[in-house]
Amino acid sequence: MNVRDVLAEVEKLAPPHYAFGFDHVGLQVGDPDAEVSRIAVSLDSGLGAIEFANSIGADLLVSHHPVIWEPLAGIRADDWGQRRVFELVRYGISLIAAHTNWDCAPGGINDVLAERLNLQDVSAFGSGEKESHWKLVVFAPRDSQDFVIDALAEAGAGVIGAYDRCAFVNEGTGTFFGGEGSNPVVGAPGVIEEVGEVRIEMLVRDHCRDRVDLALKEVHLYEEPAFDWVRLADGIAHRAGRIGNLDGIEDFQTFVDEQLGSRSEMWVGHDRPVRRVAVVGGAAASEWRHALAAGADAFITGEVPQHVALEASESGLTILACGHYATEHPGMERMAELLEERCGVPVEVFVPLAGSNGRPS
Repeated sequence: MNVRDVLAEVEKLAPPHYAFGFDHVGLQVGDPDAEVSRIAVSLDSGLGAIEFANSIGADLLVSHHPVIWEPLAGIRADDWGQRRVFELVRYGISLIAAHTNWDCAPGGINDVLAERLNLQDVSAFGSGEKESHWKLVVFAPRDSQDFVIDALAEAGAGVIGAYDRCAFVNEGTGTFFGGEGSNPVVGAPGVIEEVGEVRIEMLVRDHCRDRVDLALKEVHLYEEPAFDWVRLADGIAHRAGRIGNLDGIEDFQTFVDEQLGSRSEMWVGHDRPVRRVAVVGGAAASEWRHALAAGADAFITGEVPQHVALEASESGLTILACGHYATEHPGMERMAELLEERCGVPVEVFVPLAGSNGRPS
């Protein structure tokens, strides 16, 4: 197991194209070919997390928050931001960041947060990175239909929500005249041919278009396959927020604090029971409008500025600030569990003492 192998597993859990455009995810420090015998996982990429990783003999630190955000002017030990990179290099520890891609990913930060609160019938809402979508239309011999669809699906085509290998197929007749030098799979050169064909249509997201295009050309039986790429309207493929239902809770704030180990601040927007709850961990107070539009009675996030608290509550939404650590650390515990299952090496989570290393007292 090397760093590249672990990165591949992290990216299966939190695909990098899920990340917001402003973000910095993936391998930020280290050698992709370096051996990994032990992994540390942390919410933050602070000095405490790095010291913890070194103390347990970890070769790799997987953190939620990136260690490099703005370009570094140097790698000096007397500058906090630069010193973190300095210490990682000095200890020989690589660092992988799984940030907004892990926020948005199924099973990630916000799914775990919804799970901690026992939300039911959970669905995604709110902001996400815009992604271009394409429709691939390809014509193929009827008896190659399944073969072509399977190959395109393997390359990433035909994914719609929770469904894979989605395709529309229509039968028809193709005609061609093979000129000098042609070598048709069906028929012969110099003759007008008619062939029973299928028209296959599949949705393709922008991040895998090149891979699908290559797969099409590799597997198609025709010497010169006929196909079209049709640009569709941009959409949000992977939203960060989660919203679900909660029943039978009388003291909502006390329940939330017990579930998350937090001491929240709450601004009440109405006098009805809280039945529908939206969550986005971390610094996501701006998502309150999306939460309200999605029908939430209450919105839970990490931090809430005063002006947001005022506007949201006076707009009819109860809003809670539960802390960055309380809303996101559980998702990194889940990341550690999954990496240990997948990578076959020991994985340990950095849990700071209350009041230190980013964890409030």
